[in-house]
Amino acid sequence: MSDFKLEQAIGFHVNRTAFLMTEEIGRRINNLGYEISTQDFAILFRLLKKGSMTQVEIAKLLMRDKTTITRRIDALVKKNYVQRTPNPSDRRFFLIELTETAHQALKELIPLIANFQEDVVKHLPDEDIITTIKTLKHISEQLLSSKTIGENK
Repeated sequence: MSDFKLEQAIGFHVNRTAFLMTEEIGRRINNLGYEISTQDFAILFRLLKKGSMTQVEIAKLLMRDKTTITRRIDALVKKNYVQRTPNPSDRRFFLIELTETAHQALKELIPLIANFQEDVVKHLPDEDIITTIKTLKHISEQLLSSKTIGENK
């Protein structure tokens, strides 16, 4: 048998931490009275920063499948957070744009998320935070640069 210990794997801790953070952020968003998920927030935030995009562009940017993004966009349209408008450069695709409702919500949600991010790491030394982010970026870039991690062996 291998000496592999799941509890010592980076992926285990990344996944666990991401799950716990996502759950807590979702709880805080809901406590403010917004019925949106953390994934919805990610879509709204990216639209705020990048401007209108197609669903395909959103899916690629957030590294999610098109079906999931379509469902999320449909829900956001129903809640009046985004709207679909014809794409003048390609009539096959709609552009997804924020509504005024989304802009107002983001004025509350961005500080909420930013404060949460600060709270999570406030007891860590700055150098640990910098090293962690640098390490995770490096791992992400390595994984993105190859179709599978095993190809580089």
